[in-house]
Amino acid sequence: MKLVNFNEFIDGYGWSDAVKHKLRSMVLREDLKYLVAWDNSGKLSASAYTGKPLDWPDNIVAVWAKDGDDPFVEVKSKTMRAVDLVMNEGQTAYAAAKAVGINPSAVHRALKRREEKLICPCCNQVVQDGFFINREVLTDQAVN
Repeated sequence: MKLVNFNEFIDGYGWSDAVKHKLRSMVLREDLKYLVAWDNSGKLSASAYTGKPLDWPDNIVAVWAKDGDDPFVEVKSKTMRAVDLVMNEGQTAYAAAKAVGINPSAVHRALKRREEKLICPCCNQVVQDGFFINREVLTDQAVN
């Protein structure tokens, strides 16, 4: 999968003139967020999205994003980024807070909330009471 600019998306994948015309007209829509080129059983297909889909097509070849953002990058809060630094990098709460630009007390509170709680393997957040983790939908990376 490759994030590309619009010209690369239009000119780099051998679309027919009719498909190029359709893609150019789609990009003018205000609600369009992503164009995706994907391998559809050996034939290149295109899909348009007005928001970030829960399930991307299999065999993605390229993605064009209207705002230039990478749709596959997780957006985490500063507090969760600091918690990751503490949990995964071994930083102190103070150092992690300073690294992301927040108050150390926010990191201490987040770490305290995590004590002896079930943590979601996908988003690394505390699973609230009354909710559960559906392990059937987890990726291989999240299961471990």
